[in-house]
Amino acid sequence: MTDYTEQIESCTECDKCREICPICVVSDKEVYSPDNKIKLLTKVENNEPLDKDELDSIYLCTRCKACDDVCSSNIDITGIIQYERSLIAKQGREPQKTSHISNNISTKYNPKGLDNEGRIASWVTEDLEFSDDPSLAYMAGCWVAFKNIGIAQDTIRILNSCGIKPKILSEELCCGLFLIDNGHMDEAKELAKKYTLYVESQGVKRLLVSCPSCYGVLKNVYPTLYREPKYEVVHALEFFKDLYDEGKIQFNKESGTVMVKDACPMVAMYDIPRELLGKIGFKFTEPFNKERFCCGAPAGVKPNYPEIANKIAAVSFDKAGDSDKIVTYCPFCLHHFDGVKEEMNINTPVEDISHIIWEAMKK
Repeated sequence: MTDYTEQIESCTECDKCREICPICVVSDKEVYSPDNKIKLLTKVENNEPLDKDELDSIYLCTRCKACDDVCSSNIDITGIIQYERSLIAKQGREPQKTSHISNNISTKYNPKGLDNEGRIASWVTEDLEFSDDPSLAYMAGCWVAFKNIGIAQDTIRILNSCGIKPKILSEELCCGLFLIDNGHMDEAKELAKKYTLYVESQGVKRLLVSCPSCYGVLKNVYPTLYREPKYEVVHALEFFKDLYDEGKIQFNKESGTVMVKDACPMVAMYDIPRELLGKIGFKFTEPFNKERFCCGAPAGVKPNYPEIANKIAAVSFDKAGDSDKIVTYCPFCLHHFDGVKEEMNINTPVEDISHIIWEAMKK
């Protein structure tokens, strides 16, 4: 196991993590800063009492990794927080909602605990074309299948218009990111093995996913939890880019200014959505200067601390300024933003890039 104590002692208290942390942007509580979160490790390891602010601090983290990006001492801040949560869970002290959602994923294979057998039927319509060809399979993800079905539908329409009929996974499961974020590693390992073996049993060569979290987990985390899969994981964004480069996608010109809300697990693909949207004709507002800024919802922050999650989302709306719309390629960002818009009476449109691409293609 990593010697986290030595890492924590190397903290220079430069405050860079505080400046970038979305929690700290909306709250001035000292204990909530990333450096203070990790300094609680000794108390957690010794199962010492934690006051409310201390326990909240450990769970007020979306694990977006923005703090890891800027740490001058290369401390694995989000890894330490994950480890603290794993210990707290074993000690029986984690928030009730966190335990409930984790159990839903382990038993029902989705965060809401819905009937997983209805996952595919929720979004598949007669106009969408699929095949049994395993060279390309499609995984919608929980927040698409149960909350934002238009993302899956528009994605398949884009593929179909390019002559591509993907295989559908009839027994799609949650990727398990929530389990990983909250330190339920035994359950996460079991899920990684189960789902990897299932996808492989279908003969899949390439697995196309719409959710950045699914992309990050299946591509980068599953190999550490189980083993390297025998299939390639591809996000829809990079697939759309390839189709455009091959001349299979052509756009009708549009105009306007948009703010792209980047997905935390996919900062390396920063240029791809902007290139595609630029080809359509959009200009950009760039308030975050290529730095990660989470929507505020992941890893249990939204269910456990909705007011803080909403305040973080409001920052993105404020930063959007006079943009005509916010464009995201993360279904969880879209789900969270839609709720915040309704609660705070915000009028700025938020759209997934798959919808914008499809609309620009079909006119």
